[in-house]
Amino acid sequence: MYHHGFKVTDTMQQSEMFALLERKIEEMLEEVELLRMEVAELRDAKAALETDKADSVRRLQGLLERFESAAQEQQSAA
Repeated sequence: MYHHGFKVTDTMQQSEMFALLERKIEEMLEEVELLRMEVAELRDAKAALETDKADSVRRLQGLLERFESAAQEQQSAA
């Protein structure tokens, strides 16, 4: 059976192929959205880690200053 120069089976195969392609595109779009959400979560985690690192460095610098101060006091007293 022909319809506008194409066999009906060709049209059905094309419809099935387009349906499959549409499903694959929808799956890929969902995957992209999931990856975007994961990237956002990773950025938030990175920001939190950078904040923690800055706090740790600040606290360590404070401790080192105390040790240096105590060492200088001991040298002065000696």
